[in-house]
Amino acid sequence: MKVLILMMYALSYLFIVLRPNIAPVTTMLFGLVSVLLVGKISLVNLSRLIDFNTILILIGMMIIVSLLKERGVFFAIAERIVRLGKGKILTIIILVYASIFLLSAFLDNVTTILIFIPILLYICDISGLDHKMVTANAIFFSNLGGMTTAIGDPPNIVIYSASRLSFISFIQYLMPVGVVVAAVSLMFALRGIRTVDLKIEESEKFSTSGRVLLMLVPFAFVVLGMAFHESLGLELGIIALLGALILMFSERKSFQEQVNDIDWDTIFLISGLYLLDAAIERIGLFSPLIMFLKPFARSVLLSVGILWGSILLTGFLSALPVTMIMLAVIKRLIFYGASAKLYWALALGVGIGGNLTPVASMCNIVGNNVILRYKNERISFGEFMKASLKPVLTGGIISSVYLLLLK
Repeated sequence: MKVLILMMYALSYLFIVLRPNIAPVTTMLFGLVSVLLVGKISLVNLSRLIDFNTILILIGMMIIVSLLKERGVFFAIAERIVRLGKGKILTIIILVYASIFLLSAFLDNVTTILIFIPILLYICDISGLDHKMVTANAIFFSNLGGMTTAIGDPPNIVIYSASRLSFISFIQYLMPVGVVVAAVSLMFALRGIRTVDLKIEESEKFSTSGRVLLMLVPFAFVVLGMAFHESLGLELGIIALLGALILMFSERKSFQEQVNDIDWDTIFLISGLYLLDAAIERIGLFSPLIMFLKPFARSVLLSVGILWGSILLTGFLSALPVTMIMLAVIKRLIFYGASAKLYWALALGVGIGGNLTPVASMCNIVGNNVILRYKNERISFGEFMKASLKPVLTGGIISSVYLLLLK
């Protein structure tokens, strides 16, 4: 039985890396079979194995982002940024990168990439800039922004639910180091753009009503509710779902039309990974590793080890699966006396490691597909790593110092 579960576990990760289009189905299937093999399963204990708070956060935020996108909010923001740059390409690119970072902290980072990459490609066309490097850097800032809050990307949502740390604590501990890493990454990103002195003329291409931006107000209340969720006595999943339902109530479209953009691939993938992890924990797959690390549970270097292990694994296994693997180990190490800052090490590791290769996160894959659609070519593995290696290594070093100084 153990061998069979291990085989399904390995196959699941193989599909995630090599066949991501069918990975959600295979992961869910192998997860259910694995749980059935280790014990009886019912709807009651299924709810104990899958963290439905995580699922509700994802569904709620996906609906909110979808409705805001339908109303043109994100395109309005993008147009305002171009206007703010006053036609200067260098200024516009800096503003776009900064906006991608900030928006990705609170929104689905895939959405920010879908909105901003076409604009960056347009800027590259009229300026002669290397569109591959400019868009690769946009993807980097999206991943970095996503790692700075509890709702920035699926790995952080999973970490939040597992750690039971507050929404504010994620911002408190991850935002400062995230900003520093992003600032250093910006220096790398702008090296080839400093001499560009072209201008973009104002045109009908950039004309948007300011009233559209008022639609961000309901979303602001959702974020505010999340910030004070402990005082309200509500889980983030409930707040996200309530916010989504309130926005849906104000729409005239049918329910089916409003939920079309829910990413069921991600929902199924996360649910399947939860089930696989439950089965693996039951058979004690990670016990030897946990026992090996147990003597170092109180060591200040453990968090640095978790950080770099997460960075390297994420580059080749993808951020979400690595998060699930590492959480199984971290929770046991914390039980043995390790510091809760291991959660911050993991969040930083998968966030920075998500920039290492073109398959390290969903944002990278989607961004590359957008480039393929517009330019009929992808950013190759080598080109991506050429752009990412220095920012990733520098980000890892900065995060290591931060974790060592963190009490």
